[in-house]
Amino acid sequence: MNSPSLLRHGSRWLLLASLCVNVGFVAYVSAQWLRPGWTPGNAAAPMRMIEQAAMRLPKEDADILWRIYRSKEPQILPMQSEYTRSLLRTMQLAGQNDLDKPALRAAVKESRDKRLAIGDAVIETFVEMLEQISPKGRRQLVGGFL
Repeated sequence: MNSPSLLRHGSRWLLLASLCVNVGFVAYVSAQWLRPGWTPGNAAAPMRMIEQAAMRLPKEDADILWRIYRSKEPQILPMQSEYTRSLLRTMQLAGQNDLDKPALRAAVKESRDKRLAIGDAVIETFVEMLEQISPKGRRQLVGGFL
Protein backbone atom coordinates (compact mmCIF):
# COMPACT_ATOMS: atom_id res chain seq x y z
CA MET A 1 0.00 0.00 0.00
CA ASN A 2 1.01 3.57 -0.48
CA SER A 3 0.51 4.68 3.12
CA PRO A 4 3.53 7.06 3.60
CA SER A 5 2.67 8.88 0.37
CA LEU A 6 -0.96 9.21 1.46
CA LEU A 7 0.09 10.61 4.84
CA ARG A 8 2.41 13.15 3.21
CA HIS A 9 -0.35 14.22 0.84
CA GLY A 10 -2.85 14.53 3.72
CA SER A 11 -0.36 16.50 5.80
CA ARG A 12 0.02 19.01 3.00
CA TRP A 13 -3.72 19.54 2.89
CA LEU A 14 -3.86 20.00 6.65
CA LEU A 15 -1.00 22.49 6.50
CA LEU A 16 -2.75 24.42 3.73
CA ALA A 17 -6.04 24.41 5.66
CA SER A 18 -4.27 25.61 8.81
CA LEU A 19 -2.58 28.39 6.86
CA CYS A 20 -5.92 29.51 5.41
CA VAL A 21 -7.56 29.57 8.85
CA ASN A 22 -4.67 31.61 10.27
CA VAL A 23 -4.79 34.10 7.38
CA GLY A 24 -8.54 34.46 7.88
CA PHE A 25 -8.07 35.03 11.61
CA VAL A 26 -5.37 37.68 11.05
CA ALA A 27 -7.57 39.42 8.48
CA TYR A 28 -10.51 39.46 10.90
CA VAL A 29 -8.45 40.83 13.80
CA SER A 30 -6.85 43.46 11.55
CA ALA A 31 -10.26 44.55 10.27
CA GLN A 32 -11.51 44.92 13.84
CA TRP A 33 -8.50 47.01 14.88
CA LEU A 34 -8.73 49.29 11.87
CA ARG A 35 -12.52 49.67 12.08
CA PRO A 36 -13.60 53.29 12.66
CA GLY A 37 -14.74 53.80 16.21
CA TRP A 38 -12.82 50.80 17.54
CA THR A 39 -11.25 51.35 20.94
CA PRO A 40 -8.94 49.18 22.96
CA GLY A 41 -10.74 47.08 25.55
CA ASN A 42 -9.82 49.05 28.64
CA ALA A 43 -10.41 52.48 27.15
CA ALA A 44 -13.94 52.63 28.60
CA ALA A 45 -12.84 51.64 32.10
CA PRO A 46 -14.09 54.78 33.94
CA MET A 47 -17.65 54.29 32.74
CA ARG A 48 -17.53 50.59 33.68
CA MET A 49 -16.21 51.47 37.13
CA ILE A 50 -19.04 53.96 37.66
CA GLU A 51 -21.63 51.44 36.44
CA GLN A 52 -20.28 48.71 38.73
CA ALA A 53 -20.17 51.02 41.74
CA ALA A 54 -23.69 52.31 41.03
CA MET A 55 -25.02 48.74 40.95
CA ARG A 56 -23.72 48.19 44.51
CA LEU A 57 -25.37 51.33 45.88
CA PRO A 58 -28.92 52.07 47.03
CA LYS A 59 -30.80 54.00 44.34
CA GLU A 60 -30.50 57.38 46.08
CA ASP A 61 -26.74 56.99 46.46
CA ALA A 62 -26.35 55.69 42.90
CA ASP A 63 -28.17 58.81 41.71
CA ILE A 64 -25.61 60.95 43.59
CA LEU A 65 -22.76 59.03 41.94
CA TRP A 66 -24.26 59.50 38.47
CA ARG A 67 -24.88 63.22 39.10
CA ILE A 68 -21.26 63.72 40.14
CA TYR A 69 -19.92 61.65 37.26
CA ARG A 70 -22.04 63.54 34.71
CA SER A 71 -20.72 66.84 36.06
CA LYS A 72 -17.16 65.58 35.48
CA GLU A 73 -17.90 63.82 32.20
CA PRO A 74 -17.05 66.87 30.04
CA GLN A 75 -13.57 66.71 31.58
CA ILE A 76 -13.23 62.89 31.45
CA LEU A 77 -14.48 62.19 27.90
CA PRO A 78 -11.80 64.25 26.12
CA MET A 79 -9.20 62.59 28.33
CA GLN A 80 -10.59 59.20 27.24
CA SER A 81 -10.33 60.22 23.58
CA GLU A 82 -6.74 61.36 24.04
CA TYR A 83 -5.91 58.11 25.83
CA THR A 84 -7.46 56.03 23.04
CA ARG A 85 -5.55 57.98 20.38
CA SER A 86 -2.37 57.50 22.36
CA LEU A 87 -2.96 53.73 22.62
CA LEU A 88 -3.62 53.48 18.89
CA ARG A 89 -0.44 55.45 18.16
CA THR A 90 1.49 53.06 20.41
CA MET A 91 0.05 50.05 18.55
CA GLN A 92 0.96 51.61 15.20
CA LEU A 93 4.53 52.13 16.32
CA ALA A 94 4.73 48.60 17.73
CA GLY A 95 3.50 47.16 14.44
CA GLN A 96 6.08 48.83 12.21
CA ASN A 97 8.66 46.68 10.45
CA ASP A 98 11.52 48.81 11.74
CA LEU A 99 10.85 49.34 15.42
CA ASP A 100 11.64 52.88 16.55
CA LYS A 101 12.39 52.06 20.17
CA PRO A 102 12.69 55.68 21.45
CA ALA A 103 9.40 56.66 19.76
CA LEU A 104 7.69 53.54 21.09
CA ARG A 105 8.97 54.18 24.62
CA ALA A 106 7.73 57.79 24.44
CA ALA A 107 4.32 56.66 23.16
CA VAL A 108 3.96 54.08 25.94
CA LYS A 109 4.86 56.70 28.56
CA GLU A 110 2.39 59.14 27.02
CA SER A 111 -0.36 56.50 27.17
CA ARG A 112 0.49 55.76 30.80
CA ASP A 113 0.38 59.47 31.70
CA LYS A 114 -3.00 59.88 30.03
CA ARG A 115 -4.36 56.79 31.83
CA LEU A 116 -3.12 58.16 35.16
CA ALA A 117 -4.83 61.51 34.49
CA ILE A 118 -8.12 59.71 33.85
CA GLY A 119 -7.60 57.70 37.03
CA ASP A 120 -7.12 60.89 39.02
CA ALA A 121 -10.39 62.30 37.64
CA VAL A 122 -12.23 59.09 38.53
CA ILE A 123 -10.72 59.12 42.03
CA GLU A 124 -12.01 62.66 42.50
CA THR A 125 -15.45 61.48 41.40
CA PHE A 126 -15.42 58.68 43.98
CA VAL A 127 -14.09 60.88 46.79
CA GLU A 128 -16.77 63.50 46.13
CA MET A 129 -19.41 60.75 45.99
CA LEU A 130 -18.22 59.18 49.25
CA GLU A 131 -18.57 62.56 50.99
CA GLN A 132 -22.21 62.80 49.92
CA ILE A 133 -23.71 59.30 50.07
CA SER A 134 -25.23 57.62 53.09
CA PRO A 135 -23.21 55.51 55.54
CA LYS A 136 -25.33 52.55 54.41
CA GLY A 137 -24.29 53.23 50.81
CA ARG A 138 -20.61 53.37 51.75
CA ARG A 139 -20.94 50.03 53.57
CA GLN A 140 -22.74 48.47 50.61
CA LEU A 141 -20.11 49.80 48.25
CA VAL A 142 -17.26 48.10 50.11
CA GLY A 143 -19.49 45.07 50.73
CA GLY A 144 -17.52 41.88 51.09
CA PHE A 145 -14.14 43.60 50.76
CA LEU A 146 -13.87 44.14 54.51
